[in-house]
Amino acid sequence: MKNEHYLSAGVAPGGLYSREEIRLLLCVLAHQLPQPLTAGLAEQVFAQEGLANYFEYHAALQELLASGQLECAAGEGGLVLTLPQSFAHAAMELASALPRRVCDRALHAAERLQEQNRREREHQITVYPTGGGCYMTFRQGESQDMLMSVTVYLPDQEQAQRVRARFLADPGKLFRAVIGALE
Repeated sequence: MKNEHYLSAGVAPGGLYSREEIRLLLCVLAHQLPQPLTAGLAEQVFAQEGLANYFEYHAALQELLASGQLECAAGEGGLVLTLPQSFAHAAMELASALPRRVCDRALHAAERLQEQNRREREHQITVYPTGGGCYMTFRQGESQDMLMSVTVYLPDQEQAQRVRARFLADPGKLFRAVIGALE
């Protein structure tokens, strides 16, 4: 699979090669996501899903911004991309020509990444290396309004990364287990 990406300029099977299609997919993401689309998230979606070549993606984004068909403003979590209302209807009409699978894949990936980013904001994870392993602390809530903190020892950084990923998949599970053990 990696060789396929290399031979196809980083585009996964079913991805987009046309700059026009890339522009349309960016408009779809900016218009249809329930939460604001940041520039960083859009780039991450295109890269992780192999939806377009990196250089073509950036050229398409710059074209949209330069023409005013996509607007960019500072917002929570980075630069927020928005589709002007005057262009939204036309963009969605044109976007119907995009493969439905590509739109669904992009929207699903963006929603998944937005949810992951939200979880990371709400739950701080700190790793403290020690001689042979590391301590990992999970905190729920803001620093001033911290609800709970749990620290565990892990034998190495590799294990810490696996535990971090599992925790972020369902942060409440750890805290429910601790509260359940105390009841």
